[in-house]
Amino acid sequence: MSKHDVHEDGGYEKTDAAAGPTYRAGLIILGTMFLTALVVVPMYRFLGRREAAEQKPAASVLKPDASAPAAAFPKLVTAEPAVLAEFRAQEDAFLASYGWVEKDRGIARMPIEAAMKIVAERGLPEFPAPEPTPAPAGGGQ
Repeated sequence: MSKHDVHEDGGYEKTDAAAGPTYRAGLIILGTMFLTALVVVPMYRFLGRREAAEQKPAASVLKPDASAPAAAFPKLVTAEPAVLAEFRAQEDAFLASYGWVEKDRGIARMPIEAAMKIVAERGLPEFPAPEPTPAPAGGGQ
């Protein structure tokens, strides 16, 4: 072996970084981290308590009356013809009766038969024809 072979007597290069200063730098970094944590954690807790004390109380939400919960899903139809007949009976009763549509605005409903008699006696109302709109100026090409 030659005289300049660095691996012959120690198993490592003697020109590498020294271990002592590297360990010291690591310990200084670790100590700095702990000192920072000793300062920051209590400050964080103090500021959190102060912020919580300055907050307005949370708004309270009134719960609706839970005596009759609504169904969460549609009811299953076990007898479709009976349900359809009941639905059509409700529609017929609605169409053959008097009642308010919007009472505050004075809009009411009446049976179809009575409305047809009134139209047969009086005729359909006549509305004025809309005025024709003038053609745009400039004439399109």
